[in-house]
Amino acid sequence: MAFIGIIADNKYESGLKRILEGRINTPNKEHTIVVINDRSIENVKNIRFETILIMNLNKVEEKQELLKELFKNSKYLVINADMESNLQFTEDMKLNVITFGFNSKSTITASSVEENFIICIQRNIIDINKKTLEPQEIEVKVIDKKLSNNSHNLMGIASILLIYGKKEIFF
Repeated sequence: MAFIGIIADNKYESGLKRILEGRINTPNKEHTIVVINDRSIENVKNIRFETILIMNLNKVEEKQELLKELFKNSKYLVINADMESNLQFTEDMKLNVITFGFNSKSTITASSVEENFIICIQRNIIDINKKTLEPQEIEVKVIDKKLSNNSHNLMGIASILLIYGKKEIFF
């Protein structure tokens, strides 16, 4: 069983967790999705997360030592590149970082947010199965309309699904 952590605004935590639980878990592989926030960070500091999705660090940013411990044992850090946060403490760590956002330097960007939501992989990504995802555009089918008003949530979830080998991105 693998652990996936989510660091996000309180109002999005449960929705992100629900979607990932519904799309990541398969009969062959079970993943546990854990919300990491200011109330839980002390309790999860010893969990070895395979992946951590970082949407926003506002609530936990002052806990840099705990974050450093969580990050250094993770296989993937998936980070919202558009958030205003200081992650300089991660620079000397050997991490597999995938960024997403509207920043042109992000690994995954949105190329269309109007009629269809389309993400663009800007450079190669090695997924959890050691397969290479090459630069390409992928349509994200948004079934849950409550999510369609936050492009960063869509990109974050899509990034995790791609890392875990999902070919069709919908939620």
